[in-house]
Amino acid sequence: MKRPTPKRTPGRNRSRSSAAVAQPGRQPARPDRPRTPPADPATVRATRQTTAYLKKLFGEVGFLIDARRGQNFLVDLNLLDLLERSAAIEPDDIVLEVGSGTAALTERLSRAAFRVVTVEIDPRLATLANDRLIDCGNVELVAEDVLAGKHQLAPAVLTALDAAEAARQTAGRSGRFLLVANLPYCVATPVISNLLMVRPFAAATVTVQREMAERMIAPPSTRAYNALSVWVGAQCRGEIVRVLPPTAFWPRPKIDSAIVRLDLEPERREAIPDLTQFHEFVRDIFCHRRKLLRGLLIRLAGGKQKPEAITRVDKLYQRFGFDRSIRAEEIAPDTFVALQREFAGGE
Repeated sequence: MKRPTPKRTPGRNRSRSSAAVAQPGRQPARPDRPRTPPADPATVRATRQTTAYLKKLFGEVGFLIDARRGQNFLVDLNLLDLLERSAAIEPDDIVLEVGSGTAALTERLSRAAFRVVTVEIDPRLATLANDRLIDCGNVELVAEDVLAGKHQLAPAVLTALDAAEAARQTAGRSGRFLLVANLPYCVATPVISNLLMVRPFAAATVTVQREMAERMIAPPSTRAYNALSVWVGAQCRGEIVRVLPPTAFWPRPKIDSAIVRLDLEPERREAIPDLTQFHEFVRDIFCHRRKLLRGLLIRLAGGKQKPEAITRVDKLYQRFGFDRSIRAEEIAPDTFVALQREFAGGE
């Protein structure tokens, strides 16, 4: 499900768009049962997510799309196939999906993965998805906001992931944790950022706003390069798999989307001594990205009124060979990691 970013409204949930009034809650996990992939994927109802199919389905249940919340569904089946193939899911993997929608992608994930945790904030969509997942014994649907706050994932989501991992260990199997989703635009950044902070995925294959995809993989000294580029780029390698036009969705959004894949590089992540400090450091620097880096570091070191702050920063500049006119947007993610490590160490 795809949508342009809605305006923030205090008190409203921020993940999968919701136009319903039913109380969201966590759907009980179903007992495990053998899963036999159908011979023809087209026979699975939700994978036939065409415009005509959705119009008929929503008409039958009286579901009205809330344009203000940007409810858009991926209806190009070739691109849905591409998203699944690009994720390269293996039988022992645990997959997190944010935005169940009508379960078109969820059913595919269920057939490929060991366990799937799927999250849907709209209670009516959660009901539709739950009905279509009734025979998928390895799926747990969490019907609530994926976020408990801007910087915190919902406890129910983390609990569901813990349960999936416990089931995998009990089965004597090991695999990866993956994020595979048509991410709602309004939560794409916090979902990926928070997962990298507290529950790192081995890989993420997601559909997001094209502009965001470009930011996540942007190199230094480019227009798209920002704090997200550094945070993601310091831990992952990434690529845009395909740019998706508005015609791939119904209703059509006004902007392009993109499938982007991120692969975690554990050795680079481990090079960051304190993830929280690094995240805050990058965020503080990029709040004033157009200013000279030297002035920003002096401010963080205590201010230009303190000679020791200036001396400390000047020594860092000598150590890294920085020109005094350098700006944050010119510094590569790995250099940012080394800079923050040295800066935090002090002298």
